[in-house]
This record gives sequence, C-alpha cells and structure tokens, in this order.
Amino acid sequence: MAVLRLILLLLILCTCGPALMAQGAASCTGTITGRVMDAHDAEDMSFAAIYMLESERGIEADQSGAFRIEGVCPGELTLRVSHIGCDPEEVRLDFRGDTSLVVYLHHHDNYTQTVTVTSTAAQASYEERLDAQSDQQLSEVLAGITGVSTLRTGTAAAKPVYDGLFGNRLSIQNNGVAQSGQQWGNDHAPEIDPWVAAYVRVVEGVDALRYGGSTLGPTVLIEPADLTSRTGPEGKVAYGLRSNGLAHTLNARITDSTFVTYRLSATLKAAGDQRAPDYFLTNTGRREGNVALQVAKFFSPQWTANAYYSLFNAEVGVLRGSHIGNLSDLQDAIGRAQPYFTDSSFSYGIASPRQTVSHHLIKGELKYTPTEGQRLLLRYGGQLDDRKEYDVRRGDDDRAALQLLQLTHFLEANYHLDFGDQQHLEGGLQYEHVSNENQPGTGILPLIPDYSGQRGSAYATYHREVATLRYHFGARYDRQSYRAVRISRDLPRRIVRSQHTYDALGGAAGAGLKVNARLSTDVELTYRQRAPQINELYSQGLHQGVSGIEEGDSTLVPEASLKLNAGLHYGSANGKWTVSGSGFVQRVANFINLEPQAEFRLTLRGAFPLFQYRGVDATLWGGKVNMLTQWGRVDLSTQLAYVRGRNRTDELPLIYLPPLNWRTTVGVPVGEWRMTATTLLVTRQGNLREQQDFLPPPPGYTLVDVQASRSIGIGRRSLLLTLEAENILDTSYRDYLDRQRYFADAPGRSLNIRASYAW
Repeated sequence: MAVLRLILLLLILCTCGPALMAQGAASCTGTITGRVMDAHDAEDMSFAAIYMLESERGIEADQSGAFRIEGVCPGELTLRVSHIGCDPEEVRLDFRGDTSLVVYLHHHDNYTQTVTVTSTAAQASYEERLDAQSDQQLSEVLAGITGVSTLRTGTAAAKPVYDGLFGNRLSIQNNGVAQSGQQWGNDHAPEIDPWVAAYVRVVEGVDALRYGGSTLGPTVLIEPADLTSRTGPEGKVAYGLRSNGLAHTLNARITDSTFVTYRLSATLKAAGDQRAPDYFLTNTGRREGNVALQVAKFFSPQWTANAYYSLFNAEVGVLRGSHIGNLSDLQDAIGRAQPYFTDSSFSYGIASPRQTVSHHLIKGELKYTPTEGQRLLLRYGGQLDDRKEYDVRRGDDDRAALQLLQLTHFLEANYHLDFGDQQHLEGGLQYEHVSNENQPGTGILPLIPDYSGQRGSAYATYHREVATLRYHFGARYDRQSYRAVRISRDLPRRIVRSQHTYDALGGAAGAGLKVNARLSTDVELTYRQRAPQINELYSQGLHQGVSGIEEGDSTLVPEASLKLNAGLHYGSANGKWTVSGSGFVQRVANFINLEPQAEFRLTLRGAFPLFQYRGVDATLWGGKVNMLTQWGRVDLSTQLAYVRGRNRTDELPLIYLPPLNWRTTVGVPVGEWRMTATTLLVTRQGNLREQQDFLPPPPGYTLVDVQASRSIGIGRRSLLLTLEAENILDTSYRDYLDRQRYFADAPGRSLNIRASYAW
C-alpha cells in the first residue's frame, strides 16, 4: 500500500508539477523599487546592499542610493538593507504588487544607538532601545558609542570622554546650540534630559567645524526627532523602577498637529542612596523635574519656523564620605575600604554636601529654502543656568557656599548650497555672549570670578563625491575674549580686573575611498586651537563636587592640536556582518592638564586634596574596533577602544585617560521576548607612575548586564516591557575615571523594570 501511494504521488508531480511551476513563475513578476538614505541628514547612501532573505537574492544600489528588484513573488518577504559603517535594517513586507519604499539607515560608528528596524520580535527599534536607556544619565547613553568612556564624580555627575578628550575639549550641542551651563567642572554633567534626545552622536574633523563652543575637535550632538509636515498625533507614557537607589522615573510625551506641529515631553525622577555591594553610598540621592516643548510651523515649502524650550531641574547629593574635616582623617579616607559617614540604612534624604541646578534653554529657527539645492538658516539660542552648591556647615547647611547665575545668548546664520553632482558648500557666522555672576550671601570667596565673554566665529566647508571617491575640507576662525572681576586672595582684599583675548584657527581635510562594493577606507587631518576657559585661568578654591581644591593659571595660552585619523570598513555581501576599525595620533601643544599635587590642604570647610592646571606638550594615540554580525535572528556586536597619552614636557604618561575597554552584546529571540546580554571588560590603567596620583590606579573589572524585552501589540497601540539586571554579579570595583574612587566603590547590582505604552 505504501508503494502504491508513492507511485501515485510521483505521477501527480510529473503530470501537474510543470504546470504549477509555470504558474508560480508567471506570478513572480512584481517589482520593488526604493532608495536608501541617511536617517539623520537625508543624504543618499551610495552602493548600499539589499538582500532578500527568503530567495537569497542580493543587489546593490546605485550611486544615488536607488535600487530596483524585479521578478518578485507575492507573499511574505524580508529585505535586509546594509551599508558599510551602518547597522543593517530589516524590512518585512506582505508583497502583493509593485512597491516603492524609502529605507533609512543610521551610522553605528558615531551614533549611540542605531536602527535595526524590523516588525519581527527578534529586533528592537531605535525608539525602543532609546527608551530603555532614558532613565539613566546622558553620559551613560553616550557610552554606547565606540570610543566613548565616562568621567564620573561618583553617582552625582558624569561626562563623556572621547579619544581621551573630555570637559572643555569636548563641545556638547543641545539641539544645535552649544550647551552653556556651568560646564567648567568635571562634576557638572550636561543639563539635558535623555528623554528628548532622539539622536546622540559624535562628529569630528570637517563635520565638527560648523559647531561652536569650546572644543579641540570632537563634538557631541544631542538632537530631538524632527517635526515634519507629515507628523501625526501620537503619544507615549513610560515608567521605570531601579532597585539600586529605589529610583523611579516617569515620562510622558505627546505629539500632534493643530495650528502648529508640536511635541511636549515631561519627566520626573526620584532616587535615594545608591548601594555598593557592601555598603550604602550615603547621600547619593537625586531628584529631577524636566520639561521640553518642540514646535514647528510650515508656512510654505520655502518657509519653516521652529522653536524649542527646555527646563532641566535637579537636586543632587554628593557622597558624604568625600568631605572630611581634618588632614589626618583625609589621609585615612583616601583608599579606605568603606567611606566615613556611611549609614547602615537606605534613605531618600539629600543633605549637604549637595548641588541644585536649574537650566533653561530657548531656541528659535527660521529656515528659507528658495530652491531645492539652497537653504538659509537663522538661529537664536538663549540659556539661563542657576547653580547652587551647599557644603557641610556647622548649623547653617541651608546657605549656599557657591551660587552662580549664567546667561548666554547665541546667534547664527548658516547657508547651504548643493551644486553640480554630489557636492555642496556650507558656511556660516556665529556670535556668542556669556555673562556669569557669583550671587552674594555665600560668605565664601567664589571658586571662579565674575566674568563676561564674547566669541565671534566664521566657518566654511566643502563636500564632494566623484564616483567612488568622497572628499571634503573646511576652515574655522574664532575670536574669544574675557573680562574677569575677582577678589584677591591675599590681604588686604581688593578687586582685580583682568582681560584676555584669544584667536583660534581650525582647519580639516579628509577623503574616503570605496575600494569595492564591500571595502572602504577614509583618512582625515584636523588642526584646531582652543582658548583656555575661565576655570582653567582663575579657579581658586574648593571645587565641591569633586571634593578637591583647584587652582588655575592666568598665564595659560591656547592649545594647538594636530590630529590624524584613518579608518577601514568592510561589510559582507549579504549585509550579515560589518567591521570597522580606526586609529589616530594627536599632538597637542600647551595641553591644559589638571594635575594632582603631593599636598593636602586644611581649610575652614575641611581638608581636601589639591589639583592645579598646567600647560604641557602632549601626544595622544589609540584606536577602536567595532564589529556587528548576525546569524539568523541572533545579533552580536563588539566594541574595543584603546587610548594612550604622554606628557612630553615631563616625559610622563598623561593622567585621566581611559584604560582599554571592550564591550560585547549578544541578542537572541526567545519566544516573544528579546534576550540581551552585555559584558564590559575594563583593564587596569597601567600607564602611570606612582607619584602622579594620590592612589595607584584600581584593578580592572568586568561587568555583566542582562535584559529581556517584549513588545505587545494592542490594536494600533503597543506596550513595551523590559526587565533588566545591571552588574548582575554584584561586582565590587572602582573605576579609574571616577574622581570619587579615592573614597568609595562604584554602585553594585540593580534590578530594573520599565514599561512604556504608545498610541
């Protein structure tokens, strides 16, 4: 009987098979056309790879990013779109007829998170991954970029470090305006709510020349999602709970179009004492209340107006064990296994030492586009920053020891012209005025003087692509002036007035070559000068957040940097893996270095270590590797970064450079859930001499995080659930780039829950 059934089946196939195959072939006449573009600036992604997973067919887009796939059969299909230097994107289609689409990709080498978009449970969208980080500080979000580390002041504040540069050498642009809060200290984190940051990336070389602010090249861009004439009504409510510190975060966003198109976001955060594996970090609570409003009005295809307002309010506790009363206790506190003043129980209370900050930013833009290839942009940015710092005082903790009020105005005119084939020219003028005043009533000589500053700038850049060659170059000029009014430190007290004027030049040139469909290379040479900032010139006293006394040097001259970057990028034919590697060498004359001194000072406010600003000649070098692979629905990404530096004046290693670090993330679908595991390996900073710091660099460490997320469709609405364990092994460690490593361990394990509901 089985033999008869087999013979019957073979007869049916032989008789009907050819007809069925012919019918199927006849129906495979569909066409998919499209274009691949950069998600940020809408530029064409030349020679992108498009691969059909089901039929295992691949094609390459042309120079303009356009592609055409013929002979497509009806049914479910998945397109995998990739480009060297970008994460691939998967687009799932229920193909029923000729289809046209536009695919947007994000660069993974300079974006903190990138789109791996799909409608399958295996992938997480850019917005979902951004939401998963937004209950952290902005610097934690930035740490996802290859080559970015974090300079910390315990749990109070953190700043990004890129290629060994941080603080005044790394400009942060908040929605097109240079962030101008109290950025003169490493303990002053950028006053920006991560919830409003749709794009977070680092640019340098020619692309960084158009941005203002104090920088030696690299610039961090923090940008909200654009509002367009097609923006429709939508909203989201998100809540997060972190076990370490019992931190609660609530955010609500709404977008709509009426007379104008708008997006409104509001965030509340509350956290108590964080905990190291073996003890509480007393007085490390945090409270925030933030709001941001984005508005756009589209008068015509030629005229568009945009406005933006944000308010950032925070109260931050500073580790109590970092403020010591006398010299002998300070010497004992540095390197102590458990810090002084450690309470045995958790508390939401925030006592002195603490900081409060209120930061307002308002921006207005008017864009005129007379033709498709021309754009004129006028921009104004205003910022008001009010910072108070409270020290431990006998019977008077409620009086600020430092209160600063800063007002900044920024104006820019920018012109962009596309002409010829694949080339454009951009230029602009900028003006910035800042006024910073110490408020009376503190009873303490201020850390930095009252000052006003002006900066006038001009820049121009040119970009062109010719076949497989892309090249660009540009120049920038800044004229910076300061007027400082300070109180003398010696007796009798007197008012001292000082004035400084600096000229700074910048220039960059670079080229990229597409060797073949899979391999590309690029090289860039950048020269930048940076004028010393007011804290580097005139700091004199206790810098409370970093628990140290800082002294400036008014004779400092501008830094002058020459940096060479070179990179290599390779992608597989099917877009399933890409690898990028780059290296740099940077010579800096008059490198302004904040150096620990072999001295502790006893003041009326306690005993503190001493740091001094000093100009030296320096060399930095290093490299980074970024690899992304995908096997089926399993993703693996790995990032390795290495930086070294040398003080050539004293023939010593440079201090405060990140040690070698290696981050690896694996993601795999398990049913309806997406499981992710991340390991971060940080080695010991062994490139230092014992006499260069108060303590030897701490040992290296390894952290392991795991996460499970799931998106649940509820009609046209969606609910995203995320379960996460950070530092799941509860590792005890001290990070070399943490200024409070002298006194305490870093936080331990945290179990986190997040939920967001979108409509």
